[in-house]
Amino acid sequence: MLELPTILLICGLLILAGMVILPIFFGAPWHPLMPGTIRRILRFAEVGPGETVCDLGCGEGRVLITAAKEFSARAIGVEIDPLKVVLARLLTRINGVDDRVNIVRGNLFDFDPGSADVLYLYLTHQAMDKLFPEILKKLKPSVRIVSYRFCLRGMTPEKVSEDKTLFLYQLDKGSKINSYY
Repeated sequence: MLELPTILLICGLLILAGMVILPIFFGAPWHPLMPGTIRRILRFAEVGPGETVCDLGCGEGRVLITAAKEFSARAIGVEIDPLKVVLARLLTRINGVDDRVNIVRGNLFDFDPGSADVLYLYLTHQAMDKLFPEILKKLKPSVRIVSYRFCLRGMTPEKVSEDKTLFLYQLDKGSKINSYY
């Protein structure tokens, strides 16, 4: 018979494995970023005070928290994993930005990011292929889309980071982004 500490360890490992592995099937890998990488992403997107940053598949919400805390932005994120939603909401409170950061539990494919000035994506190619071009109908003409590690297939970015890990896309005249209508 297993002892209580062993049972707790196994349960903890199963929960952690679920938090890391299950999101892959929903299109948003959970890969916590270093604080410097988060700042680099937000600077690359040229996030300004008062703008709204939206993160689809926001995980524990650290990109949103940094946007609010260090860039004076408003932020909204959607996350399907209830444990990460609870953690993200707790972290927004701890960081004193819960008045500017909203974490919604839901599926990123059903979420409306229409209020976003900056749409941040760290999604697999498969998830982005499913998301685009439909999401373009929901976005403001002035939105900036920044993608980390995965470029948007068939679309030409306005700007690419030197290390080719960040891609910035901007809507063109509110109706198309390169070949998507």
